[in-house]
Amino acid sequence: MSMLSKLTHRELIQLAQKRCITPLSPKFHKGQNGRVCIVGGCEDYTGAPYFSANATALIGCDMTHVICERDAAPVIKSYSPNLMVHPYLRTGQLGEMSKIKSLVSRVHVLVIGPGLGRDDGMLGSVKEIIRTVLDDHKGQIPIVIDADGLYLISHDQETREMLARFPRGRVIITPNVVEFKRIKDAVGGDSGSLEAGAYVASKLQCIVVEKGGEDKIFSPEPAPGAADGRSWLVNSVEGSNKRVGGQGDTLTGIIACMLAFSRARYDFKLCGDDAEKCDPRMEWLDYAMLSCYVGSTVTRECAKLAYKAKKRAMQTMDMNDRVGEVYDKLFG
Repeated sequence: MSMLSKLTHRELIQLAQKRCITPLSPKFHKGQNGRVCIVGGCEDYTGAPYFSANATALIGCDMTHVICERDAAPVIKSYSPNLMVHPYLRTGQLGEMSKIKSLVSRVHVLVIGPGLGRDDGMLGSVKEIIRTVLDDHKGQIPIVIDADGLYLISHDQETREMLARFPRGRVIITPNVVEFKRIKDAVGGDSGSLEAGAYVASKLQCIVVEKGGEDKIFSPEPAPGAADGRSWLVNSVEGSNKRVGGQGDTLTGIIACMLAFSRARYDFKLCGDDAEKCDPRMEWLDYAMLSCYVGSTVTRECAKLAYKAKKRAMQTMDMNDRVGEVYDKLFG
């Protein structure tokens, strides 16, 4: 992480292209370039999980799943036939956990929260999914948490304790300013001279993507030798002054796909032992931080292009429609 904080924006993007993104090759089979599952979507909020899943698919993920509430499934399915939609969540009670656990065991990355709502049954199911990843999969499946998944973190101490037990870099939270304040208050304590985002990251032992005028990406691990403990990246790439509901869902989807690519390189050795042979040597936390930085960059670039084309009429779909274009601009 100390290496990343010294790099320029262009150097970070180039490093992500070289180290994180998997190549396309006829020798790979379907699914090796990423299997991501979005967990969320209730009767009232069907757009959010779709936007997250759609962004995941458009940035290049092989297979994209959505686990949602039963009544939300037909609606989400109607948005696109490209997504695999599973109606396993329930309001008022736990969902079909045996089916959920089976699917979780087959995916590479989870996104938790888009359109989830605050029903006790839905939140309880999410908590059990987190527990399953931690206990049955040793915390190795990365989890990106946003929206009402963050509400659960801010209101449930046991969830916060579980997240702190994950290996570093396997949990990413993406709060906006309001969500961040709730989590900071829930974590409690005095951050002292340490920046608030770095404090929350260290307490929860997760990566914090603090969204704002600049996106700040905090590592749970202080940079070695840094007197101020500085361990974060700042993304100030131009975005759009028009904020649309769903922009954060685009971000989570892109981060999730980048994490899936990174797992293919780092965990599954899809390209052989290239990750170990490269200089400098990167640990998983570096891959995860880079994945978040790319997610922030692509989202901001998409927002800029969408606003240029649509002005005040800009909507989330206008952003998502430009994901492929921005990918080619950055990595093509």
